[in-house]
Amino acid sequence: MTALKGRAIKGFLARRDPAIAAVLVYGPDSGLARERAMKLAGDVVSDLKDPFNYLELSDADLKDEPARLADEITALSFTGGERVIRVRTSGEGAARAAGVLIDGLDSGHLKPNGLVIIEAGELTPRSGLRKAFEKAKSAAALPCYADGPADVRAMAQEAARAEDLRFEEDALDLVVSILGEDHGLSRAEIEKLILYKGPKALRSGPSGISLDDVRASLVDGLGDAMDDTAGACADGAPERLADALHKASTAGASPIGLLRAMQRKFARLKTAGDLMDAGDSAAAAMKKLRPPVFFAEQRAFENRLYKWRGAKIDNALRMLVDAELDAKTTGAPQREIVERAALRLALMARR
Repeated sequence: MTALKGRAIKGFLARRDPAIAAVLVYGPDSGLARERAMKLAGDVVSDLKDPFNYLELSDADLKDEPARLADEITALSFTGGERVIRVRTSGEGAARAAGVLIDGLDSGHLKPNGLVIIEAGELTPRSGLRKAFEKAKSAAALPCYADGPADVRAMAQEAARAEDLRFEEDALDLVVSILGEDHGLSRAEIEKLILYKGPKALRSGPSGISLDDVRASLVDGLGDAMDDTAGACADGAPERLADALHKASTAGASPIGLLRAMQRKFARLKTAGDLMDAGDSAAAAMKKLRPPVFFAEQRAFENRLYKWRGAKIDNALRMLVDAELDAKTTGAPQREIVERAALRLALMARR
């Protein structure tokens, strides 16, 4: 089976395929990988604390016993039922054991009694572990890539519908602009918002989620920390930036999420600046943005507009794109790359 994508992943997660006895869940979004691994495990074993039916292994457990995965997946449970064998690997540490397992499954020599789930980080197309799962008949590979705005929007709407809630459009726009790429962190923040509104069982009927609800529940936490970071960059305030970066890290913001927050901030400045170049006033340009600039933020936004015009804003956006590329491809510490880019922007604003 080749690597699943898009709707195929949703279908696979919605209904267990009895022909698949091993699944590789991998990718840069660890929160999404963990969520999918838990969903797969829960479909097989109802109690993940059951020591007879749920077992976790590490690379070290498999290093000297590459056949152990194959042995464990065929073992019968003392209490009956199927078993889940879950492996968290650093990359290629489980490749040899996975190869033995898949060879046995595809040849028909192994009769599985449950499901093997291998949870890995980002794997290149050349990865032996990834290749083994993508070529297997009895195994599947589930890539977990960072959420885009459309993914966050869909996740928020789905979670709200489940609790008989409906987002007002500007409230949903704000949620999407606040939350970053980390699926697990975004889901936790959305659940916090729903808890703020009250679960369906505690309400008398349908309800809406307003802009004020989002601000009260989310903006003062993670979203506020990320927005403060982007704002300090745009204002040219290095000292405030240092505090904002610390606050964002404490709140759980991912480095890529911070970069995306800065990209959104500067992209809005670029759009408004282009409107002004076309003849609009600053006030008119801010009203045309979607969502429009909130009243309390208009003075600060206008000041930034005059700091970032022409080639300067283009250079800032290019720097942020380069920083994201470096963070995802060079192997250097992502947080260092992001913080260095943020400081460079803050210094650029002063010129």
